[in-house]
Amino acid sequence: MSESSFIYDIFQNYGLVGLSVTLAFTAFQFVVSIPMGPFIVVFGGLASQGFVNVWALWLAVLAGQVVGDHIGFVLGRKFGRPLLHRFGTKLVQQSALDRAERAFTRYGAVAVFTTRFIFATIAAPLNILAGASDLPWRRFAIADVGGQLVWSSLYVFLGYFFGQQLGATLHAVNQANVTLISAITIVAVLIFLLLATRAIRHHVRVHRKHRAG
Repeated sequence: MSESSFIYDIFQNYGLVGLSVTLAFTAFQFVVSIPMGPFIVVFGGLASQGFVNVWALWLAVLAGQVVGDHIGFVLGRKFGRPLLHRFGTKLVQQSALDRAERAFTRYGAVAVFTTRFIFATIAAPLNILAGASDLPWRRFAIADVGGQLVWSSLYVFLGYFFGQQLGATLHAVNQANVTLISAITIVAVLIFLLLATRAIRHHVRVHRKHRAG
């Protein structure tokens, strides 16, 4: 089963709750790593066509991402960096772990905020590093929610906006098709009436000439 069919099956069977849970695990990345951005854009497009409420979609996406990030933070706080360095390298490249550690050491909560939507490949290990550090949970939560607000809004409303534009374009095309068909029909009727009128006039002239002769 492809990633796309898996995501759409989850959404079809479990709705926004299933989508939110899937996002939580993909945000954690050590369970499953699927780039969700393109899928969220598609769901935003579906929302623009009325298949799902756009605000409910936005909240589900935001909640799933934040929960997934906090899974990493809690595990880091409880088990510390040994968990990351012992098991993380089996699923995340060592270079990503090193970049995450350097970024967090240098920028702290700012790194948490920016990696929600920039350099997302190091977000999962960075969450564990944040939990294992002395960074207060409140600072992590504020930075995480702020970053995910940007990410969720970007992808959901990008899809929603383009979905609306696509819908308007298709409507315009349909209207243009109706107008074109109507115009062709009118022209065809006019041509038929013109030819019929000429044929009748010709028949009348021939009939009058025959009677005169």
